[in-house]
Amino acid sequence: MRKAFRPIFIFLALNSAFLSNADDSAVSSFTNSNEKASERRIAGLWHDVNNSNFSNGHLIISQQGNQVFTAHYLEFKGTPFVEHGNGVREQDTITVEVKVTQQIPGWTTEGIHTLTLSDDGQYLIGEYASGGSKGPLKFKKAGK
Repeated sequence: MRKAFRPIFIFLALNSAFLSNADDSAVSSFTNSNEKASERRIAGLWHDVNNSNFSNGHLIISQQGNQVFTAHYLEFKGTPFVEHGNGVREQDTITVEVKVTQQIPGWTTEGIHTLTLSDDGQYLIGEYASGGSKGPLKFKKAGK
C-alpha cells in the first residue's frame, strides 16, 4: 500500500513546486484589461456633438450583456430625424444596425453605426455607413 501512494506524493510535490513558481501575469493583465473595458459605462444618455448642422440630438443606449439597443433623435437643419437600433459591444466599441423611423428626405432608412468610447469615457466617436456613404459621428456623455 505504501508503494502505491509514492507516485501520488511525487506528483503532488512536483505540481505544488511548479504552481508556486508559476507566473500568470500575462493572463491576469489580459483579464484585468477586459474587465476594465467591460466595466466602463456606455449605457445612458449621450448628446450629439457632430457639427453645427445637427441640433437637439440625443442618443440613448441600453446594454444587456454584450447586446446594445439604441434610440436616436436629432434635428438636421431643423428637420427631425428618428432611428433605433440593436447591436453588440466588444470591449469599448459598439456596432449597431439602425433603422430610421422618421426620415429626412433623401437620407437612407438603414445603416450601421460603429462607435468607440474615448479614453476619458466622455465621448463616443465613430462613423455611420449607409447606402454606400460614410460619415463621422460624435456623442458626448450627458450626466454621470
